[in-house]
This record gives sequence, C-alpha cells and structure tokens, in this order.
Amino acid sequence: MPLVFFETFGCQMNVADADSLAAALAARGFTKTDTAAAADLVVVNTCSVRERAEKRALARIAELSAHKKRGGKHRLLWVTGCMAQRMGDALKRDFPAIDLVVGARDFERFVLDLDSALGTAHGGHAAALASGVSRFVAVMRGCDNHCAYCVVPQVRGPESSVPARAVEETVRALVDKGVCEVTLLGQNVNSYRDGDVDFPGLLRRLHAIDGLARIRFTTSHPKDCSEGLVRTMAELPKLCKHVHLPVQSGSTRVLSRMNRGYTAKGYLDTIDMIRTCMPQVDITTDVMVGFPGESVEDYQETLSLFTTVRFTTAFMFAYSRRDNTAAAAMPDSVDPREKQERLARLITLQTAITGEIYSAMVGRQLSVLITGRQDPKDGLWMGQDMGCKKVLAACKDCGAGTILPLRVARSTGKTLIGEGV
Repeated sequence: MPLVFFETFGCQMNVADADSLAAALAARGFTKTDTAAAADLVVVNTCSVRERAEKRALARIAELSAHKKRGGKHRLLWVTGCMAQRMGDALKRDFPAIDLVVGARDFERFVLDLDSALGTAHGGHAAALASGVSRFVAVMRGCDNHCAYCVVPQVRGPESSVPARAVEETVRALVDKGVCEVTLLGQNVNSYRDGDVDFPGLLRRLHAIDGLARIRFTTSHPKDCSEGLVRTMAELPKLCKHVHLPVQSGSTRVLSRMNRGYTAKGYLDTIDMIRTCMPQVDITTDVMVGFPGESVEDYQETLSLFTTVRFTTAFMFAYSRRDNTAAAAMPDSVDPREKQERLARLITLQTAITGEIYSAMVGRQLSVLITGRQDPKDGLWMGQDMGCKKVLAACKDCGAGTILPLRVARSTGKTLIGEGV
C-alpha cells in the first residue's frame, strides 16, 4: 500500500484540511506514515499568517526537494494551503521538485477531484478518517472581516458556510468511528449561516447526536460574539465552557487601525457578559504587539487589559508584516528589538496569570476526557477538562475516550496533575 506523510503548519483549519485529504487518500489505499523518508507521497500543508510560518515551511520544502533530487523514496511532493495560494506557481519555479501546488481556495475542489491528481480511477470518498477520540470539523471557510494585518481573506476567500446537514453527517460518521469530541472550525464561527440555521442553531442540532460527548469551537470574533451564542453554550451540557476570543490589542486606537470593528471597552463588556452567563468559563485569546504606530501608551493599555481579563492562556506574537495587506503600507513601524521586548514582557505577565489560575484549581474535581498517553513509558494519560485546561493522570482504568472524575492534586503552572476520585 502506498504511504503518505503530512507536514502541517499553522492553524487548526490546516489540521482539518490535512485530515480531509488524508481521508480521501485512505479511500484510495494510502496509509499514513510518521516519516517523510518512507513516504510515496509527501504533503506540506502551509500557512501564511506570519512570516515565520512561511520561512519554516519554505525551509522544509527545500529539505524535501533536496531529498527527492538525491533519489529519495517519495515520488510525489505536494504543497497545499495558504502559502501555496499566496505564492502559486512561483513555488514550482523556485522548487522544481514540487509536483503539485494547491491553494487554500481550491482545496475542497481538489479533494473532490483527487483522482485526477493521482491519475487513478478509484471511486468513493471517505466522509472522515477517524484516528483518535477528538477531531476537528470545518463548518465554514474564508473571512469577510479584512483586518489590516491579515492575509486570510486573500488566500481563503470570502466566508462560506458548510450546509448544516453536511456538518451533521460528518459528525455522525466520526462518532460511528469512535470520536466523542469535535471542535468546529471557522475563521469566524459566529457568522455561520445555512438558510435559517445560525451558529447557535447548528450547535443545538449537533448536541442532539447520540454518542457525541463534547463540542468545542473556534474562533469567535468579538464583534459578533452574541449573548444568544453564549446562553446556548451555558444551557447545553455537551458544550465545553471555553471561549477563544482574539483581542489583538488592548488599545482602541490600535484596534481601529487594525479594522477590528470593536473598542477595548466593547471587548471588556463582552467578557463580562460571558462570565455572567458562565462563571467557570475559560477565556483564551490572540494578541499581537508592535503593530504599526503602536505607542508605549497603546502597549500599556494591552498590559492593563490582560491584567483585568486574566485569560486562562493566550497566543502572543510580535506583528509580522504581510504583503498586500493594509498594514503593510502603514508608517511608524515599531523597532524590531522593541517589539521583542514588549512581547517578552507580555508573555511574562500572562505566564504568571496562567500559573495562578492553574494553582487555584488544586483540590477541585474535574470531568476529564482522556485523549491518549503522554508517553507509554511513564504511564501517564493526557486529557482535557470541560474548559481548555490540560490534565495528566496516572490511572489503571484510563483509556482514550474515557471521561473520568479527577481531583487536581497539583499544578505545574501549565498542566494539572489529576488523581482518581
């Protein structure tokens, strides 16, 4: 049987795309391998959101290309995703060993017409390839928000929602294969719409599926995070109490330059609404420092917002210039060294907050979904609570897919250590 190797960079949407392609390839006789050297087909799934992600992907493509030229086993090298969309045929020009470039906008059509790319006549399309107990499911693609720093609308196109019936069928197929938790993906899941089915309506339909234990979703846009959505989360027991709500900056002036569509006060009001409905909720975020024109005062407002909100965790970055975005033409760029200093200070602040939140969990009882072993040698199992907290547990009766009541014995600051109740 032919072997396929995936190297995926970037967000959960890229992971979901890789899963979709893996399913279609599995229906055609391919088996996944953990080593590129052993593969007949290597797929590099790329990201363009930050320059660093592109540089890592390009370095990997160069390495794989060189291996192929030296007579490496894999006969096919495909490059997919957002960087493939942005750079297009220039990738094949720079790396002649690449056999196929598929941009993010063409990905779904490519998967449906995979036989043409493979040059085979095998029929059938797998609805989903279940490996594990927790899976990503894309419910919408593209973005209409046009934030000043972001290339997603360019590389993934306008918003398009997957029909609710198709989402239900996919989730049912996953549950039939042993999956008990799904994470619904979209650049802005809040704006999901299929006829008269909005995102809260979709959540209710999925909640009714027998055998599905937990539902998560990401990402929510602050300007569209409605009270109706939050009340639906609070009401439905299968909905995990975790909201990922990217703030990007604590300065209203910077948010306006970013074209984010909300103010710092509006963001804080949304946080208050979420916590009123779900007091035990985990709230996480994305933020960048050093956006063009960000002053010391703007940066201080970001620090202040983090101190006020006390996010459970945060993804923190220095601004990365992306060509053909509105921000790329903005003056007043922050000095690179200053960016890194601001980022380091913010990371220190958030790390301390995360440690305090995790330490406060010691002694509490949690419902933990076991997802797999950390390392077969140490006997520890990995899991996640109904929020976003990672849990390790030493137990004999564990198994992937088991939901256990565990008491938090201690915290490492980033992980909770649980013991059986």
